[in-house]
Amino acid sequence: MELEKYAHSLPRCAVVLGAVTLLVAGCQQGSSTPSQSSSQPASTSASTSEGSSGASHHMEGGISQADPLPQGDQHPAELRPQELYALGEKSVFAIEGQRPDDFVVSATGFLVDKEGGMGVTNAHVVEGLSAISGRFNTGEKGALHVIASDPCTDLAVVHFSSALPKQTEALIFGNSADVKPGDSVTVLGFPGTATQNSAEQKLLITSGLVNAIKVPARGPGLPEYKDTIQHGATVNPGNSGGPLLDHHGRIVGINTLTYLGSQNAPAQGQFYSISSDSAKREIVDKLLKGDSPNNMGWAVEEYYPGYFAALDSTRGPALDAQLARQGVKGGLYVKGVTAGAGASKAGIKPGMLLTRLQNTSVATIAKMCDITESILPGATAVVDGLNLLSDPAKFDQQFHVEFVVPGKH
Repeated sequence: MELEKYAHSLPRCAVVLGAVTLLVAGCQQGSSTPSQSSSQPASTSASTSEGSSGASHHMEGGISQADPLPQGDQHPAELRPQELYALGEKSVFAIEGQRPDDFVVSATGFLVDKEGGMGVTNAHVVEGLSAISGRFNTGEKGALHVIASDPCTDLAVVHFSSALPKQTEALIFGNSADVKPGDSVTVLGFPGTATQNSAEQKLLITSGLVNAIKVPARGPGLPEYKDTIQHGATVNPGNSGGPLLDHHGRIVGINTLTYLGSQNAPAQGQFYSISSDSAKREIVDKLLKGDSPNNMGWAVEEYYPGYFAALDSTRGPALDAQLARQGVKGGLYVKGVTAGAGASKAGIKPGMLLTRLQNTSVATIAKMCDITESILPGATAVVDGLNLLSDPAKFDQQFHVEFVVPGKH
């Protein structure tokens, strides 16, 4: 295996980071080649306007936003699971893309603007990928490209560059502030299964109850999620970036992570979704306009002792040992860069390890976000690190680069 193959192949199915699983989805080495339903959600109320879920709504900043639900006799009926699944077939799509290390990542996204061909997913799903595609449960697919992403809110907007299938519909954003513990919620997405490869994955549905709201979630390898919904609707690897729906088919969250507990005290049934209210603010105000706040032009993951050994049991331990001899205990491993961005022009490449940003040690995504959120447009970013696999002949040699940060923060 060439050294560049190490840069950076994710473990199959999920990235386990301490007690938290970051639901990037199944990753498999090499390229992969990426029945139409006639079901329609039943109309829930004669008084509601036409829409994917039957709930009345209006347009706000380019997306469909739910109106307050009427009470009493006018309150719309709940959608049955079969109706929620039919809704998902029209709006939820599988995402697949290839990384520079020849590993394929698969995950989930959902439509928020049918006319514009816009969808939403997690930033950690699409950062560092090329040749991205979206595939609906009918088998119809199209090329995707990333409009904007923010690694610190873990949100991204993607765009279908080809016409969408005729039966597609955009989902409606509900108000997560209205969600209460005990409410039923539904997860829709394309997780990996024992019988399918990524090109054969089917849309799956799971349901559960809301456990708690406005929950901060954090862990190794993750940004700090300031507002999540904790619930019991199973979220498996591959569901990342997919919608969490209320019983009227409205988006109340974006599925992101699962808490596994520790080896001595494993946890079950703890799943977290970014609240729709916090996600909506970011999408409407920034991402749909093409702004990529906090995005330095690189896609990174946290390095820890044993990182390379976890990727390749044959040659990985020697790489980890080489870093240990240099006293390196942490940093941010670059898995991809944005072509033409300041970081790329300055010489940042996949396979590098970033150890300092703005003259401050940086070894976690959360620390990186603390720093990038304070960098103003036009300011100079100062980056130090090691070459590692970007230039195996200079594996442990240090580099120092500077570049001007563009965009709006």
